[in-house]
Amino acid sequence: MKEIIHYPGEMVWQELREFPGKGDVTVLRDEGKGKARTIIVRLQAGGQIIPHSHVAPVQHYVLEGECETQGKTLGRGAYRFMPKHADVSTIFTKDGVTILMIYDAVSE
Repeated sequence: MKEIIHYPGEMVWQELREFPGKGDVTVLRDEGKGKARTIIVRLQAGGQIIPHSHVAPVQHYVLEGECETQGKTLGRGAYRFMPKHADVSTIFTKDGVTILMIYDAVSE
């Protein structure tokens, strides 16, 4: 894989379709189906991501705002790691949140 550089003003934001929820997403890295992927997800005030699961480990890092999940509040700078096959509970934001999401490649 070659080097990738994205600048904030050049990022293309699209409607979130990767998993259930309403928000915007920009793809920073996508190595193909079942391989590593890095995205940034923005949820507007009152937004949420509906429960789902992943087959590979996923990392979340809150860039801006805050969200609630599993009774915990994750604010700016909070990090969350979920192992493979983890169930992701509802992620809700009252005032809006931007989350960096890093997906590991699927391995058996």
